[in-house]
Amino acid sequence: MCNRYCQKAVKRMASQPQEAVVLVHGLWMHPWTMRALAHALENAGYHVYFFGYPTVRRDLDSVTRQLAAFVNSRPESVVHLVAHSMGGILSLRALKDIRKPGRLVMLGSPIAGSQVAHRLQKLGVHRWLLGHATGPLTQGAADKAPSRETGMIAGVWPWGIGKLVNRFSGPNDGTVGLDETRADWLQHHITVNTNHLGLLKNREVQKKVLYFLQHGRFSGENPEAPPAGMAD
Repeated sequence: MCNRYCQKAVKRMASQPQEAVVLVHGLWMHPWTMRALAHALENAGYHVYFFGYPTVRRDLDSVTRQLAAFVNSRPESVVHLVAHSMGGILSLRALKDIRKPGRLVMLGSPIAGSQVAHRLQKLGVHRWLLGHATGPLTQGAADKAPSRETGMIAGVWPWGIGKLVNRFSGPNDGTVGLDETRADWLQHHITVNTNHLGLLKNREVQKKVLYFLQHGRFSGENPEAPPAGMAD
């Protein structure tokens, strides 16, 4: 029989969340910029972790490996990823080394390559402004389908610092063009009327992130749609 100490231990284990979310910020950002989203996830019962990294001063291949190790070391059995902007590119690259099951939601991530990054490179200022992030941002990460259910939420309110250096030819969030957030394998893609930074605090975005983490698709989608990575 389980004594009272055993019962307390069992109760404590049962009260601990079995699913966690790792938040990955973008270029020039810090973990605290995702605090509003973390609060919404915590209220929904997820254990939230922040993955912080120097976005321009460190080789991002090593950062990618650190992200995979960070996710794998979480105690929860299921660990999801929610990533903003360049954080989505890092997350996609890290998936091959991540052993924990879970889903990935990207927010305004230029997985097809960033026009703004290309423009800064052409102007010759990328070494100072982008540093080690130049490669990942110009190359993107849309060439290979991930092994987990993946969704993208893109902003379409064109107000942001990216427009200071780049003239977008189509819908955009002021920093990332809508086309930059697409890939042939990406089956779950929706837009929200907010800009690039607004994706971090927008309540509609928060609701859509939670729905995707719970169902593997966004609300209103065809439930029979093929999962990411399984399209012909």
